[in-house]
Amino acid sequence: MAQAIIEFLVQALAGIVGVFVGVWLALRADKRKRELEQARRDEELTVHFERATRSLLGSVIKNMAEARRICGLVDRRGVGRVVHEALEISVWDATQDQFIQVCGSVDKRVLFAQFFNQVRHLQAFCDFHRDLQLTTAGDACGHVAAIAHDADLHLKELAEEVILCGRLLIADHGEPIHRRLLGMKPSPADDSAKAASP
Repeated sequence: MAQAIIEFLVQALAGIVGVFVGVWLALRADKRKRELEQARRDEELTVHFERATRSLLGSVIKNMAEARRICGLVDRRGVGRVVHEALEISVWDATQDQFIQVCGSVDKRVLFAQFFNQVRHLQAFCDFHRDLQLTTAGDACGHVAAIAHDADLHLKELAEEVILCGRLLIADHGEPIHRRLLGMKPSPADDSAKAASP
Protein backbone atom coordinates (compact mmCIF):
# COMPACT_ATOMS: atom_id res chain seq x y z
CA MET A 1 0.00 0.00 0.00
CA ALA A 2 2.85 2.37 0.78
CA GLN A 3 4.22 1.67 -2.67
CA ALA A 4 0.92 2.71 -4.28
CA ILE A 5 0.79 5.91 -2.22
CA ILE A 6 4.37 6.76 -3.21
CA GLU A 7 3.58 6.14 -6.90
CA PHE A 8 0.43 8.25 -6.62
CA LEU A 9 2.36 11.09 -4.95
CA VAL A 10 5.13 10.90 -7.58
CA GLN A 11 2.60 11.01 -10.42
CA ALA A 12 0.64 13.83 -8.75
CA LEU A 13 3.82 15.84 -8.20
CA ALA A 14 4.96 15.14 -11.76
CA GLY A 15 1.57 16.31 -13.03
CA ILE A 16 1.65 19.45 -10.88
CA VAL A 17 5.24 20.20 -11.90
CA GLY A 18 4.29 19.52 -15.53
CA VAL A 19 1.35 21.93 -15.32
CA PHE A 20 3.51 24.65 -13.74
CA VAL A 21 6.27 24.14 -16.28
CA GLY A 22 3.71 24.17 -19.10
CA VAL A 23 2.11 27.37 -17.79
CA TRP A 24 5.54 28.97 -17.33
CA LEU A 25 6.54 28.00 -20.89
CA ALA A 26 3.24 29.31 -22.26
CA LEU A 27 3.68 32.61 -20.42
CA ARG A 28 7.26 32.93 -21.71
CA ALA A 29 6.11 32.21 -25.27
CA ASP A 30 3.28 34.75 -24.95
CA LYS A 31 5.65 37.37 -23.54
CA ARG A 32 8.12 36.77 -26.38
CA LYS A 33 5.29 37.04 -28.92
CA ARG A 34 4.14 40.35 -27.39
CA GLU A 35 7.73 41.67 -27.42
CA LEU A 36 8.11 40.75 -31.10
CA GLU A 37 4.78 42.41 -31.96
CA GLN A 38 5.78 45.54 -30.03
CA ALA A 39 9.15 45.63 -31.80
CA ARG A 40 7.37 45.33 -35.16
CA ARG A 41 4.93 48.13 -34.24
CA ASP A 42 7.82 50.31 -33.06
CA GLU A 43 9.65 49.67 -36.32
CA GLU A 44 6.55 50.59 -38.34
CA LEU A 45 6.09 53.76 -36.26
CA THR A 46 9.72 54.68 -36.87
CA VAL A 47 9.27 54.25 -40.62
CA HIS A 48 6.09 56.37 -40.56
CA PHE A 49 7.81 58.96 -38.37
CA GLU A 50 10.82 59.22 -40.71
CA ARG A 51 8.48 59.55 -43.69
CA ALA A 52 6.46 62.26 -41.92
CA THR A 53 9.66 64.08 -40.92
CA ARG A 54 10.91 64.08 -44.52
CA SER A 55 7.54 65.43 -45.69
CA LEU A 56 7.61 68.13 -43.01
CA LEU A 57 11.17 69.13 -43.89
CA GLY A 58 10.13 69.39 -47.55
CA SER A 59 7.24 71.60 -46.46
CA VAL A 60 9.66 73.74 -44.42
CA ILE A 61 11.83 74.28 -47.49
CA LYS A 62 8.79 75.12 -49.65
CA ASN A 63 7.54 77.65 -47.10
CA MET A 64 11.02 79.17 -46.78
CA ALA A 65 11.18 79.60 -50.56
CA GLU A 66 7.76 81.25 -50.52
CA ALA A 67 8.83 83.55 -47.66
CA ARG A 68 11.89 84.55 -49.72
CA ARG A 69 9.63 85.26 -52.69
CA ILE A 70 7.39 87.43 -50.48
CA CYS A 71 10.44 89.40 -49.28
CA GLY A 72 11.46 89.96 -52.90
CA LEU A 73 7.95 91.03 -53.89
CA VAL A 74 7.79 93.54 -51.06
CA ASP A 75 11.16 94.97 -52.11
CA ARG A 76 10.47 95.31 -55.82
CA ARG A 77 6.73 95.48 -56.34
CA GLY A 78 5.18 98.51 -57.91
CA VAL A 79 2.49 100.66 -56.41
CA GLY A 80 -0.84 98.91 -56.54
CA ARG A 81 0.66 95.45 -57.13
CA VAL A 82 -0.88 92.97 -54.69
CA VAL A 83 1.29 90.39 -52.91
CA HIS A 84 -0.13 86.89 -53.24
CA GLU A 85 1.23 84.04 -51.17
CA ALA A 86 1.33 80.28 -51.67
CA LEU A 87 2.32 79.15 -48.18
CA GLU A 88 1.27 75.65 -47.24
CA ILE A 89 0.54 74.15 -43.87
CA SER A 90 -1.52 71.16 -44.98
CA VAL A 91 1.37 68.70 -44.47
CA TRP A 92 1.73 69.89 -40.87
CA ASP A 93 -2.03 69.70 -40.30
CA ALA A 94 -2.10 66.15 -41.69
CA THR A 95 0.87 64.80 -39.71
CA GLN A 96 0.95 66.96 -36.58
CA ASP A 97 -0.77 64.56 -34.16
CA GLN A 98 1.17 61.49 -35.29
CA PHE A 99 4.45 63.43 -35.38
CA ILE A 100 4.03 64.81 -31.86
CA GLN A 101 3.02 61.42 -30.43
CA VAL A 102 5.98 59.55 -31.91
CA CYS A 103 8.68 62.23 -31.73
CA GLY A 104 10.88 61.62 -28.70
CA SER A 105 12.65 64.97 -28.85
CA VAL A 106 10.79 67.83 -27.19
CA ASP A 107 13.08 70.33 -28.95
CA LYS A 108 12.17 68.90 -32.33
CA ARG A 109 8.45 69.04 -31.58
CA VAL A 110 8.71 72.63 -30.36
CA LEU A 111 10.77 73.76 -33.36
CA PHE A 112 8.36 72.26 -35.90
CA ALA A 113 5.29 73.61 -34.07
CA GLN A 114 6.93 77.04 -33.78
CA PHE A 115 7.86 77.11 -37.47
CA PHE A 116 4.37 76.21 -38.68
CA ASN A 117 2.78 78.68 -36.22
CA GLN A 118 4.98 81.37 -37.77
CA VAL A 119 3.87 80.25 -41.23
CA ARG A 120 0.22 80.55 -40.13
CA HIS A 121 0.94 84.00 -38.73
CA LEU A 122 2.63 85.04 -41.98
CA GLN A 123 -0.28 83.65 -43.98
CA ALA A 124 -2.80 85.57 -41.87
CA PHE A 125 -0.80 88.78 -42.19
CA CYS A 126 -0.51 88.26 -45.97
CA ASP A 127 -4.32 88.09 -46.11
CA PHE A 128 -4.57 91.28 -44.04
CA HIS A 129 -1.88 92.96 -46.17
CA ARG A 130 -3.72 92.06 -49.37
CA ASP A 131 -7.02 93.40 -47.95
CA LEU A 132 -5.26 96.59 -46.88
CA GLN A 133 -3.76 97.04 -50.35
CA LEU A 134 -7.09 96.52 -52.04
CA THR A 135 -8.88 98.85 -49.61
CA THR A 136 -6.37 101.66 -50.01
CA ALA A 137 -5.81 101.27 -53.76
CA GLY A 138 -5.93 104.60 -55.53
CA ASP A 139 -5.75 106.63 -52.30
CA ALA A 140 -2.62 108.77 -52.52
CA CYS A 141 -2.98 110.33 -49.07
CA GLY A 142 0.26 110.53 -47.11
CA HIS A 143 -1.19 108.75 -44.07
CA VAL A 144 -2.39 105.82 -46.13
CA ALA A 145 1.00 105.56 -47.85
CA ALA A 146 2.73 105.50 -44.44
CA ILE A 147 0.38 102.74 -43.21
CA ALA A 148 1.00 100.73 -46.38
CA HIS A 149 4.78 101.20 -45.99
CA ASP A 150 4.62 100.02 -42.34
CA ALA A 151 2.54 97.01 -43.40
CA ASP A 152 5.15 96.18 -46.06
CA LEU A 153 7.93 96.34 -43.47
CA HIS A 154 6.02 94.15 -41.06
CA LEU A 155 5.23 91.63 -43.80
CA LYS A 156 8.91 91.46 -44.71
CA GLU A 157 9.91 91.02 -41.04
CA LEU A 158 7.46 88.12 -40.64
CA ALA A 159 8.76 86.46 -43.80
CA GLU A 160 12.36 86.85 -42.59
CA GLU A 161 11.41 85.23 -39.25
CA VAL A 162 9.98 82.25 -41.13
CA ILE A 163 13.20 81.98 -43.14
CA LEU A 164 15.40 82.18 -40.02
CA CYS A 165 13.35 79.63 -38.08
CA GLY A 166 13.35 77.32 -41.11
CA ARG A 167 17.13 77.57 -41.47
CA LEU A 168 17.55 76.63 -37.80
CA LEU A 169 15.17 73.71 -38.24
CA ILE A 170 17.00 72.42 -41.31
CA ALA A 171 20.42 72.98 -39.71
CA ASP A 172 19.41 70.99 -36.62
CA HIS A 173 17.18 68.26 -38.07
CA GLY A 174 17.50 68.32 -41.85
CA GLU A 175 19.10 65.67 -43.99
CA PRO A 176 22.11 66.42 -46.22
CA ILE A 177 19.86 66.95 -49.26
CA HIS A 178 17.86 69.60 -47.39
CA ARG A 179 21.03 71.42 -46.38
CA ARG A 180 22.32 71.36 -49.95
CA LEU A 181 19.01 72.76 -51.24
CA LEU A 182 19.48 75.74 -48.95
CA GLY A 183 23.15 76.16 -49.82
CA MET A 184 24.22 75.25 -46.28
CA LYS A 185 27.45 73.49 -45.45
CA PRO A 186 27.09 69.84 -44.48
CA SER A 187 27.09 69.10 -40.76
CA PRO A 188 30.02 67.20 -39.17
CA ALA A 189 27.71 64.17 -38.76
CA ASP A 190 27.08 64.21 -42.54
CA ASP A 191 30.83 64.29 -43.21
CA SER A 192 31.51 61.37 -40.84
CA ALA A 193 28.65 59.34 -42.37
CA LYS A 194 30.01 60.03 -45.86
CA ALA A 195 33.52 58.95 -44.78
CA ALA A 196 32.19 55.75 -43.18
CA SER A 197 30.28 54.67 -46.30
CA PRO A 198 32.30 52.66 -48.86
